[in-house]
Amino acid sequence: MNELSDDRYHDSDVGLVRSLQIDDRRAVLILLGVAVLLILPIALWGIPAGADLANHYRFALPFYESIQRGHLYPSWLAESNAGYGDARFRFYPPGLYYLLAAFKPLAGWFGSTVITFVLLTAVGSLGVYFWTRAFLNPQSSLLAAVLYAIAPYHLNELYQASLLSEYAACAVLPFVFAFIDRVCERKRIVDVAGLAVAYAVLILMNLPLAVIGSLSALAFTLVRVTGRGALRIDLRLAAGVLLGLACSAFFWVRMVSELPWIKAGAVDPKAYYDYRVNFIFSPAALTNRNTWYANLLALATITLFLPAIVLIWKGNGRKRFVAVSIVTIFSFFMTLPLSQPLWQLIPKLSEVQFPWRWLAVTSLTGSVLVAASIPHWIELLKIRVRPLYFLPALGFVFSLIFIGSQIVWDSDYMAKREFDPFLSSIRGAVSFKDWLPVEACQLLELPKMTDNVAMASRLVTVEAWEPEYRKFSVSEGSAGQARLKTFYYPNWKAKADGSALNLGPSPEGVMLVTVPDRATTVEVSFVEPLKVRIAFWVSAVAWLLLLVVGIKAARDAIADSRVRIAN
Repeated sequence: MNELSDDRYHDSDVGLVRSLQIDDRRAVLILLGVAVLLILPIALWGIPAGADLANHYRFALPFYESIQRGHLYPSWLAESNAGYGDARFRFYPPGLYYLLAAFKPLAGWFGSTVITFVLLTAVGSLGVYFWTRAFLNPQSSLLAAVLYAIAPYHLNELYQASLLSEYAACAVLPFVFAFIDRVCERKRIVDVAGLAVAYAVLILMNLPLAVIGSLSALAFTLVRVTGRGALRIDLRLAAGVLLGLACSAFFWVRMVSELPWIKAGAVDPKAYYDYRVNFIFSPAALTNRNTWYANLLALATITLFLPAIVLIWKGNGRKRFVAVSIVTIFSFFMTLPLSQPLWQLIPKLSEVQFPWRWLAVTSLTGSVLVAASIPHWIELLKIRVRPLYFLPALGFVFSLIFIGSQIVWDSDYMAKREFDPFLSSIRGAVSFKDWLPVEACQLLELPKMTDNVAMASRLVTVEAWEPEYRKFSVSEGSAGQARLKTFYYPNWKAKADGSALNLGPSPEGVMLVTVPDRATTVEVSFVEPLKVRIAFWVSAVAWLLLLVVGIKAARDAIADSRVRIAN
């Protein structure tokens, strides 16, 4: 490839940029307007009722109520499974639900959802703009940001599949690449801190995309960081990642340490979630509806990004574009059956379940490449117009038609008058089996309990029954086991008169507390283990450190601006 300087690139279309009067401020306002327009169908017609919508709000509603009670990070979802509970709060990232909870007092659940969608759409496109302005002019960066916002797979997360936490993670992913780029170029501590924040939030939004994004960022870094000074840059990048892990430790420490305590995919795994039957362009697409539709999304993605092929044709040898191109090709390759050996080799990758999730990265980096290709297309069209040149344009139009008709228009919208009753109907529903403790039976297999606590031949009075704290009094009688309407989980602890009581599971996985023969009051609490409490403090210290770095950087920036004004 031929080397192409940044100056030549920025000057190649400067006349058009000036004629359109696009600067950073205008570009940001345009992107905010685009975000509103993209979510306008939802505001007018209702929330898209994708397959995962109910699961998200089974989490969001009790999560918000727990915050209202002063418990900022709940540990046990008590209302699911008709009151037996489950452990999903401990294993599903909480980031999206904090956003929904933040806007709920202002606009109710419907309004909160719309505001959150607008915010995530705006942040994702602004992240692309923030990243690409380091090497593209405002017009091209604006185009890259808009393309990412309307990319078929990205919009499908919201409008068809209700992959809401993945959509939230996609809003953060551009900042991960942006700060990797900035660390490579500027080597400043503030950029290391930015990488830490972006990586932490990515983990706190969606685990599958955190895995995919980490591998993609690694591939980008391996190409981007070479030559003299590579070790110093790698150390700074490693520091950013480690700080990000520290900031998110309050979530992932308890998640990783307690995976053996839930059923997850190890118990009665379903073929539906087997990555081997979810590759795109594979024979499984003939029998798997999800994979069949993913094929259409992949084709629409390819046609949308066809203009980027000119970068390879014309040859842009800058290391940054080579890195972005390699990540684009790598991410798309990972959706194909040919990548199966890598899925078997890379730890934890198989737990992503659906290879087509990699289209999230393809959508991001492909948008950047298309925007970067426009000056080359302008040069080609000035020299000579050939019929072949219209092929990418036709593909682009086909993709836009697919987005409008099949993703947005064809969505199953739930109006506000339907949404509120829907939220009420999902309370206490049977949970996804993976969140259940390993000993737990399915709800239909459990003996019926008319009261929250039952004990043979003894009178029981329930004094308190909260999600993570239960208190009941037992009359005098024969020692025995009290049965609680709660699934057993090792973090539940019981005591009476200051002494610990034995607590364990029944054959069905329901909590049993051994009660002495005297009249007594039993308290059952959900207690976080020491390692989790330590992780909370580690996260608090890490966020405090990043806050200090951010404040210092802001003060330095203000001082620099005053000096420039004075001069």
